[in-house]
Amino acid sequence: MKTIYISFLLFILGSAFCTAQEKEKNSPAELMFEYYDEEFKPFVKGKWFTALTFSLEDTNLQSGNKYIGFDKIIEGSTFNYDIKVKGGYSIGNYSFAGLGITHGRDKSEGRGIILLDTINSKSVTDRNVLSPFIRTYYPLSKNSRLSFFNEIKMDFGFENTNTERFENSEQTELEKENNFLFGIGISPGITFFAIESFAFEIQLDVLGYEYERSKTTDEEGNEFTSDSHNVNFKLDLLSLNFGLAYYFGAKK
Repeated sequence: MKTIYISFLLFILGSAFCTAQEKEKNSPAELMFEYYDEEFKPFVKGKWFTALTFSLEDTNLQSGNKYIGFDKIIEGSTFNYDIKVKGGYSIGNYSFAGLGITHGRDKSEGRGIILLDTINSKSVTDRNVLSPFIRTYYPLSKNSRLSFFNEIKMDFGFENTNTERFENSEQTELEKENNFLFGIGISPGITFFAIESFAFEIQLDVLGYEYERSKTTDEEGNEFTSDSHNVNFKLDLLSLNFGLAYYFGAKK
């Protein structure tokens, strides 16, 4: 009787173990890893991708005049964002050509000192940019699930800025600025496929040339025009672009 009981217990444990193994094979994690096999080829010639990325910067200013334009700032804040929609087509294995569209806004408010007077200032900049690009991928894993990429792009766009200054709650100055933007830049990043053809992307603008032509109009209607050229090399983590991309036909 004891032998029969032990045999029955071993049978129950064995059945439970086999069932657990079968469930493990069909678990979401197992199925997801099976998806990224040798048939998963998101970067071969003839593929498409589309992406939505954004960057966000929210800062409280205590000193300096970088954003507000004061001789000395007392207090202030900035809130800047960029939303980018882009799409690309693979012109060769691991190489894509595409176009990006960016809408951004920079908003700053503050109180500071200009020529010994205490002034309140508010500035809003709206920005729209077109960016054709070439992107090249370098897989970091065997199945291309994790990849490094480098993007070379050109920017063409326009900025409109309205700046208001107040003293004792009365407007003392209104300035409007229209800018034409042109730039060439290098933007490396990382792509990680999370669920099937959906990928998370992180991208950083590192090196670039920028040309800006500005036309400023004051409240009296006087116009001033200026040109500026800049070559930038920066590693600013606050300017990271986070996004989600979808690769059409990533798996054959």
